[in-house]
Amino acid sequence: MRAPLLLLFIYSIGVYAQTPQELLRSAEDAYKNPTGYEIDGKGWAQPKGSSWQMGFSIKIFAAPAPLETPQAPASPAVMFGGPFEFTKTGVGVDEKPKPFGVSFAVMGGWDQMAENVRSIKEIGSEQLPLNGGIEGCRVLEVEYGPLPDGTEPPTVKYSICSDKHLALKKVTVGPTGRLQTDPDALWTITLDTVRFHRPAPKWLLDQMNQSALSTRREWQGKRAPAFKLADLDGKEVEIGQQSGKMLLLDFWSTSCGPCLLEMPLIQQVAEEHRGDLIVWGISFDQPERD
Repeated sequence: MRAPLLLLFIYSIGVYAQTPQELLRSAEDAYKNPTGYEIDGKGWAQPKGSSWQMGFSIKIFAAPAPLETPQAPASPAVMFGGPFEFTKTGVGVDEKPKPFGVSFAVMGGWDQMAENVRSIKEIGSEQLPLNGGIEGCRVLEVEYGPLPDGTEPPTVKYSICSDKHLALKKVTVGPTGRLQTDPDALWTITLDTVRFHRPAPKWLLDQMNQSALSTRREWQGKRAPAFKLADLDGKEVEIGQQSGKMLLLDFWSTSCGPCLLEMPLIQQVAEEHRGDLIVWGISFDQPERD
């Protein structure tokens, strides 16, 4: 009876004895699991200087690896959306803000959390819910190296459960929109339900199976139809006012998985052609509901 107890004791110490670097790498590997998975959670964002906090839901999916390459690492897809709910968290007299954009830079990156790390340190521990139970997590503070465009990314805090190697919480500062120039907010993401060996949702399979590029040739060379829409501030914007300028229209919705997957590309294009290109995101969501 002593031998099994001794083995269990040694194993338990070994799990917790992981260095912060090893734990972060293990958490990254969990999000590359080739069996496919589905993860649910919640997110909150509080703009700087605001006493209001916006809540939303988040899902992370990954399709199982194909049969011909069963150990191929997964590529997670993130889906987030409403209903967006605002909660008063302070005593300020500021008005409730309007719903703002959810930054993909904040929501994504789960399978790259151990890449381009400049420094990492363990700053504490906490208990977090997972699949109806409670898990002990180690809190790591991670600083990353500069991005390809030279900008310095913000510090990120991850809460990673020691035995399952899952990052269940992420806290960072990020923009309230698609562009890095949008006002900042404090973002908190918590993941409380994790299921492995799951089939991929249909929208993700459709995205993976579609051709890389499709062109509607019947639209080429035609004048864009005149229309006008309200922006997030309620101000009316008319496409005719942009005549003679290069304009990219991105039609999307928080319920559209492929739309969310392409957000980093749209953001990259906007930043690379800043000053030469106007980018409009046209959402099908209802602001007060989604």
